[in-house]
Amino acid sequence: MKIDVHYSPSCGAKFVTSAKLGRLAENGSKYVTEYASLVKIEPKNARDIDALENAIFYWEDEKFASNIFHAACAMRNDSKYYINHDVYALTSQKHIFEDLDDTKILGLIHLSPIANGTFIEHIQTKPELIYGNAPEYKGVGTAILNSIKRLTSKISCFPAKEKSVKDFYKKNGFVEYHQCYVWYKA
Repeated sequence: MKIDVHYSPSCGAKFVTSAKLGRLAENGSKYVTEYASLVKIEPKNARDIDALENAIFYWEDEKFASNIFHAACAMRNDSKYYINHDVYALTSQKHIFEDLDDTKILGLIHLSPIANGTFIEHIQTKPELIYGNAPEYKGVGTAILNSIKRLTSKISCFPAKEKSVKDFYKKNGFVEYHQCYVWYKA
């Protein structure tokens, strides 16, 4: 008798909110407004875990997506270190989120709870959208942050040391406090 250890009664990723970003127009000359979907990953759902694993497998030069995937796996396994943590994906997919399409995942974020708010453990945009010339989408990281801002009143993080990363957080309304960056809902 074979027992499927990946069975899950959960339905899969849940739609949270729409997020505005830019998509390269058909003629490739400018970016037009497009809406993507922020979905909450259900770690107990094998299809969600598979979608994360498949997405990051093809993300060359990713820095944090593997960490986000491993956090989701730890959450699936009920690790005491990941209680109340959440993983979200920004996807160009518009419906049927319980069958998440890994090729449409544009970015990921892993959040943990802190007093009166949320802490960003890791955030990762699909690398080809960061490093590519004329990427299909732009503003993915900002779209993820703007979506999370609707869910909480305080977001904190310790960004990577690169100037571009710190500038990204400042551009998105974060203020630096002794190497920690914090955003408060106005």
